[in-house]
Amino acid sequence: MQPAPTVEPHAIRLRAGGARPFWLAFGILFALTATWSLASPLASGPDENAHIVKAAGVVRGDLRGHSTPDNPGAGSVTVPYLYRFTLDYPACFAFRGAEPADCAPAMPEGDAAEVPTDTSTWVIRNNPLYYALVGTPTLLPPSTLNLYLMRLLSAAVCSAVLAWGFREVLALRRRPLVTVGVVAALTPMVVYLNSTVNPSALEISAAVTLWVCLLALVRAPDPTRLRSRAAGIAVVAVLLANTRGLSPVWVALIALTVVAVGPWSGVRAVLTDRRSWPWLAVVVLGTGAALAWTFSAGTLEAGGADHPELGFLSTANRTFFDTGDFLVASIGRFGWLDTSLPQLVYMVYTALIGLPTLLALSLARRRDQLAMLVVIGVAVLVPTFLHAWQARSVGYIWTARYSIPLFVGVVVVAGFIGRDAVRGLPRWVEQRLVSTLVPLLAVGQLIAFLVNLRRYTVGDGGSWRQILSGEWAPPVPSVLLLLVQVGALAAGTWALTRPQPDLEPDVDPDDGPDVTPDERQPEGAAAR
Repeated sequence: MQPAPTVEPHAIRLRAGGARPFWLAFGILFALTATWSLASPLASGPDENAHIVKAAGVVRGDLRGHSTPDNPGAGSVTVPYLYRFTLDYPACFAFRGAEPADCAPAMPEGDAAEVPTDTSTWVIRNNPLYYALVGTPTLLPPSTLNLYLMRLLSAAVCSAVLAWGFREVLALRRRPLVTVGVVAALTPMVVYLNSTVNPSALEISAAVTLWVCLLALVRAPDPTRLRSRAAGIAVVAVLLANTRGLSPVWVALIALTVVAVGPWSGVRAVLTDRRSWPWLAVVVLGTGAALAWTFSAGTLEAGGADHPELGFLSTANRTFFDTGDFLVASIGRFGWLDTSLPQLVYMVYTALIGLPTLLALSLARRRDQLAMLVVIGVAVLVPTFLHAWQARSVGYIWTARYSIPLFVGVVVVAGFIGRDAVRGLPRWVEQRLVSTLVPLLAVGQLIAFLVNLRRYTVGDGGSWRQILSGEWAPPVPSVLLLLVQVGALAAGTWALTRPQPDLEPDVDPDDGPDVTPDERQPEGAAAR
């Protein structure tokens, strides 16, 4: 009889999904995102000024404002003049990549900033949850500091949600390919959105974590952690459902896709375990509340004039063939979609992101290959038909950030399927993949940060030598932001690529929980 495998105590704590991996991931993610928050001018994110106004209204109790006669899709709230001013602030550099941000006028200060002003915003019908979280700094005396605090608060919330997903990744016994998939999903565009005031940031971050946690729940089952896993999934799912109008649809699609990917034994074990039922009820109630708001507020209704020229089939055809551009923008198209990465970066990043998917399609068993094709189909076709359904009343408005919650699912699912497909290969193969791809993805993040910083300091055609001392400067010295960015990327790369303890022989995911015998012992068992 062979002796039971030995497991180092620190490995048990890591595998149990304790607090240390969460706080490690949170610290790295927040440092990474906060540097973007400070390195971009105020209101430079897509629709960020409209979201700032909405947040300032929500925390003052005005959840829906009052509609304007000329545009029933928009609405007005009464907020301090400072937040009204953000609607005009980026006008001189938005959509003008060659224009540095120093052209923007000075923000109002003192009494002028505090004057209550009736202000219109075109996102008035959005669910108020995200705005209630990030809008609290606007209750302080009006100051430009409040606007940066809103960004940093959004970065902290999104980083905490993502950290919960990375905590689950770090708890997996054999995680290299899952790590590659999740890091590939965290494109520069995702990090950038997390650094701005925009509910799409929370929607995407929650979607990444929901994909990770649900897949880990059914493909790496651990009955001893079912309750804590289900609780985390419930919180993330409710946050996701209450971000934007279509978010409840994403919750349902992610859940149904994970059920289809399976394995069914893992899905059945969760659904038949009574410990998961209360948390399933929380998800149902939270999603129901989101749907109630969407239908009562008319979040998905017209934003003004009808668009009879946008027929269902013609819009579906156009949206489908725009998917390639959406994928490129999902890697990185910053500002008001006016700042792009070099073409070579897009090519390399696309190859790195596509590798986990190709491995899953090439090496997985036939059932998982079919599941991979289903996930790709969902990511491409669902946005196509949803936009075609909406376009006649809202116009051709679809952008990449609306599709990212499904796009990220492709590489996350590929990571889990690839993990099971390479079980027969030596461990060093997986380790070599993660130790090669993760640093390359980190370099891509750094290049994106520098491209975005250059665009605002000297313009997208300015000298690279002047990006740290250009015409516009962040509120924190650019050199310090760059050092923090490099440090966060280095720390993240180290945490995700360090060799993992060889805990036990591989088992098929259908055979049982992804834990060692020692970990399944109740506390105190060893002492007895």
